[in-house]
Amino acid sequence: MNRIDQKFKEENTILSIYFSAGHPNLEDTVPILKQLQAAGVDMVEIGLPFSDPLADGPTIQESSTQALRNGMTTEKLFTQLKGIREHIHIPLVLMGYYNPMMQFGLENFCQRCQEIGIDGLIIPDLPVEVYQEESQDLFNRYGLYNMFLITPQTSEERIRYIDKVSKGFIYMVSSASVTGAQ
Repeated sequence: MNRIDQKFKEENTILSIYFSAGHPNLEDTVPILKQLQAAGVDMVEIGLPFSDPLADGPTIQESSTQALRNGMTTEKLFTQLKGIREHIHIPLVLMGYYNPMMQFGLENFCQRCQEIGIDGLIIPDLPVEVYQEESQDLFNRYGLYNMFLITPQTSEERIRYIDKVSKGFIYMVSSASVTGAQ
């Protein structure tokens, strides 16, 4: 059973925390994960820094920019997370944009996620229809859940459609705006 499903089977509500990998310092990713788990966090969303985070507000844009300046890359993140499951037992989700995953090679990306024990992905700019046509079989092959986002403006019909395709949970965005402080 996927760790996300297991967590929701054990608890009705969970605390999930997001942080940008490689921020504030390049080598902080693993220590932050260990601290979050020790503090009782139920699941962690690890932000994969991207140079053009359109859906993110100033806080995440700045942390992503700093992480990139620090030298964070997709390859570096996978290297840092190698062996992480010896220490971290809570669900881990990578949150990032589709472009860097495609640049890395989507199958290679999924395979590396499986190797290090990533449980799922949140990809804000991946439409459900594109996922179904191009990625779903690949994600399933590597045991990766893909969680989609909905907003208060998402129609009930669309929510039902997303519910049929999503695994793990649906990410409810509180407003139709960028993330972070308003």
